[in-house]
Amino acid sequence: MKIQFIHKITILLIASTMSFGCDENSSGEHHHHGDDHVLAASDGAQGSLFDLGSQWTTESNQPKVLKNYKGSLFIISMFYATCQSICPRLVADMEQLAKKIKETTGENPRMVLVSFDSEKDTPAVLSVYKKKMNLNDNWTLLSGKEEDVRMLSVVLGINYKKISNGEFNHSAVYSLVSKEGIVVSRIEGIGSNTDALVTQYQKLK
Repeated sequence: MKIQFIHKITILLIASTMSFGCDENSSGEHHHHGDDHVLAASDGAQGSLFDLGSQWTTESNQPKVLKNYKGSLFIISMFYATCQSICPRLVADMEQLAKKIKETTGENPRMVLVSFDSEKDTPAVLSVYKKKMNLNDNWTLLSGKEEDVRMLSVVLGINYKKISNGEFNHSAVYSLVSKEGIVVSRIEGIGSNTDALVTQYQKLK
C-alpha cells in the first residue's frame, strides 16, 4: 500500500511540475500575488501523510517528521512568511477554526503550517512570523527541502507556483488529518464554512 501511494504521488508530482513548467513571463502579463491569482486547488492523493518520510525543521529549529503526529488529529496548510494577502487571511481562518473546535470539543487542536519558500523561510524567519501572528504553542511552522514541499503539496491538493518577483501564487486549502495520517476533511478558499470539518473532528477525537 505504501509503495502504491508513493508511486501515485510520483506520477502526480511529474504532472504538477509539467503543468507549472511554463515561464510566467512568456505571455508578457504582469503578475502579482492577490485574489486574482490564487490557483485552484487540486484533489489530494489518497494515502497517509506519514508514508512520505519527509524531513522538516520547526520554527524552533527542531527536526520533525509528520509521523511524529501519529495518534493525534491535526490541521495542516501551506503558506509563506512574506505573503501579504492570502496567507494572513488563511491563518486567520485557521485561528477561527481552532477556536470553534475548542468551543465545541474542549480540545485545542494541533495546527501545522508548512512553508512553500524553502529558500527564505528559515526557522528564524518562521519564529518571527509566529510571534508576529500571535500564534500559540499549539501551532508548529515547518520548513523543508523544495522537493519535499512539492510532494506534500501534491498530497494535500495544494497548487503553488513561484513567480518572477519571488512571490508565490497558490491555492488556499487547509485539511484535517486523522490519527493515521489520512486527510479526512478539507476546506478550500478563504472564509469558507467549516462546520463539516468541526463535526468530523468531533467524531474522530
